[in-house]
Amino acid sequence: YSCNDALAQMSQKIDSELFLQRIRQFGFGKKTGIELPGETKGSVKTIEDKLWSARSKPTISIGQEISVSAIQMVQAATSFTNGGVPLKLTLISHIDDKAGNVTYKHHVQPLEQIISKHTAEYMLSCMETTARKGTGTRALLGDVSIGVKTGTAQMLDEKNGGYSKEDFISNCVAVFPIDNPQIILYIVITKAKGETY
Repeated sequence: YSCNDALAQMSQKIDSELFLQRIRQFGFGKKTGIELPGETKGSVKTIEDKLWSARSKPTISIGQEISVSAIQMVQAATSFTNGGVPLKLTLISHIDDKAGNVTYKHHVQPLEQIISKHTAEYMLSCMETTARKGTGTRALLGDVSIGVKTGTAQMLDEKNGGYSKEDFISNCVAVFPIDNPQIILYIVITKAKGETY
């Protein structure tokens, strides 16, 4: 019995519209607005989509039938590090003029609260457990507390259709220090070899 099985079963208990609404609240299916001209919005289905089926919720819950960007993943993770309130991402810390005077300084922009503070804290504790004794033990930093969430996704088999049995995308989102998060690091390895998880 795997975590994916549990996620698939939980997804079936949620109304489809609410399920999709919650996914969109985390920022998936829309651009974050970061200062990058080619930013993608990814892909989140609707129940009216011709490819929506009884399998869609379970497969979306394990990362299939959906596409998200690395920037969206980081922004979603800010909701766990900020008491359930995601933060608007930016590449600009400050802008100085020729004389070195600061003409613009970025101030943190909270977005709409999407989960409770309790849920955010619980998610961080789960991530810390994953780093201490789960699939993320290789991410341990010694004296710095860290939380991680690892993931493995089958890649599309463009030649034969469906999902590949050989090609995977392996990823890990890390948050540290876990008791006062300052850094979110997201690592993605395409076509990982060996231990894909």
